[in-house]
Amino acid sequence: MNIEEVTSIAATVLLSLGGGGAIVFGLSNWLGKVWADRMMEKERHVYAKDLEALRDALRLQSDLVLAELRTKLEIAKEALVGDHVNRVTTYRDSVEPVVKFVAKVQMLLIGKRPMLSTEELTEFESQRLHVYAHLSMHAPQEVMDAHDQLIDEMMAVVYDKKDTTWPVFRDLALRFLNEVRKDIGIRPEPIVYRGAR
Repeated sequence: MNIEEVTSIAATVLLSLGGGGAIVFGLSNWLGKVWADRMMEKERHVYAKDLEALRDALRLQSDLVLAELRTKLEIAKEALVGDHVNRVTTYRDSVEPVVKFVAKVQMLLIGKRPMLSTEELTEFESQRLHVYAHLSMHAPQEVMDAHDQLIDEMMAVVYDKKDTTWPVFRDLALRFLNEVRKDIGIRPEPIVYRGAR
């Protein structure tokens, strides 16, 4: 059977049905569309339900992740604040003995006092080691370097009778304080001595 025969048979069937064939063809076409629309609506409803369930699951999952991240952020914030408070306290406690000893060395440099007594040297060594231990727990290397230079200069003056000037000494102390200020975020710009002495 070739294509011409198939076409001929189809044409014969359609002609024999006549107007009824057209009606049957039209009704079957309409009925097919109705069934397709109903099936499509049913599928659409199922997909809408599934999509809503997926949205709810994703919303719940994102809420849980967000709550976990907020908890971690709060813990990190508390740790950061605690660390900052520890550093500020350590610096405050470390600067006080250094300032007291700097005053003694200044008086020594300008010839207003004799050499330091054994008790004063013992106190200096004890406080120096105490300050160094506390700084090393919280301070970054830049603060430690500035502190070391200041202490080395003090030790050179006290133990080696190094001849230095007060401005050199003051600049080392200011460098230490500026590094401390940078570390705790007081001010970004350094302080400088603008006095006349």
